[in-house]
Amino acid sequence: MKNTFPPRIIIGSGGTGGHIYPGIAIADELKKQIPEVNILFIGSKNNMEMQEIPKFGYPIEGICISGGKDKFFSISGFFIQSIELVYSYFLANKILKKFSPDIVIGTGGYVSFPTLYAAKKKKIPIIIQEQNSFPGFTNRIFSRYAQKVCIAFEEARKYFPNGKTIITGNPVRSEILKKFYSRNKACHYLGLKKNRPIILSMGGSQGSNSINNAWMNGLKKLIHFDIQLILQVGKSNIHRIKKNNPLSNHKNFIVIEFIENIPICYAAADIIISRAGALTISEICLIGKPYILIPFPWSSDDHQNKNAKILEEKEAAIIIKNEEIEKKLVDSTIQILNDSDKKKKMSKNILQLGKPKATNDIVNEILHILLG
Repeated sequence: MKNTFPPRIIIGSGGTGGHIYPGIAIADELKKQIPEVNILFIGSKNNMEMQEIPKFGYPIEGICISGGKDKFFSISGFFIQSIELVYSYFLANKILKKFSPDIVIGTGGYVSFPTLYAAKKKKIPIIIQEQNSFPGFTNRIFSRYAQKVCIAFEEARKYFPNGKTIITGNPVRSEILKKFYSRNKACHYLGLKKNRPIILSMGGSQGSNSINNAWMNGLKKLIHFDIQLILQVGKSNIHRIKKNNPLSNHKNFIVIEFIENIPICYAAADIIISRAGALTISEICLIGKPYILIPFPWSSDDHQNKNAKILEEKEAAIIIKNEEIEKKLVDSTIQILNDSDKKKKMSKNILQLGKPKATNDIVNEILHILLG
């Protein structure tokens, strides 16, 4: 293996925030340890990574793959997916040849598939980072060729080769770990009352109609109890909600398309409600707030439900099924807010699951391979 300095590293990352932000966290830690490092991301031209990753100062090259294993279940879908894979491999191979990386890192998702395959064919060292308790298709396939597989959950170990698999936890963004804000400062910044409960609800980067509808139907009850709400609704929902529900403009509520400054919202919140994406779970485990999980029922391989059950079994969170949101979400949240013993227990249990050194541990594995 060639040894160059500064090292040249490609990160295949994209599709959803759950794959993108671990890649960014790894890149940030690499920059911290080796300021001269050359990092290039590879993503899909059609996905959010093309806009999101450059915000953090990293270059990205796009390939033409949309992903989704369901496409294979029809003849036309199989044909389209096959063409995309071949063309994306051609593009990834061209990028690798031009950039000449010393190592390629895959954070999962179909975007990583052509990139890792090109790296394998060129005999470039591979590291895989798996966020979920049940691994995705791409990471399961390429784990046999990887020098190291870094997993977040013990439950994922059985799907990967024993000798090269280690538990590191999920890499989280450095601003989550810094904890700049006290609750009082966060409340002042957001314009919320520090002496009243605050709910933070997130439906993923695209928002969730079912979660949004549950809160919109429960706004009168929140106003009655003087409970405050920060609600991330997603780009497609913001205008409809603002137009159709006048209560959404109440002083107790922040209804926002997408939360850019998530650390300040974490600091203000007394309870957090979200889908069960692995990255969000890892962040909440470091924040240590009471947690309600609503697994996305159509996640690939039902991985969100599997992630959520790990926390529920350890009494670190409670699960509300997607079909029960309208009936249970508002009342369950209020019940936890009014139960100080339950809040303390959940906070204590979830903090025990946090892995604050995950990003550093993953980068150390990368550097170990680079240095031989």
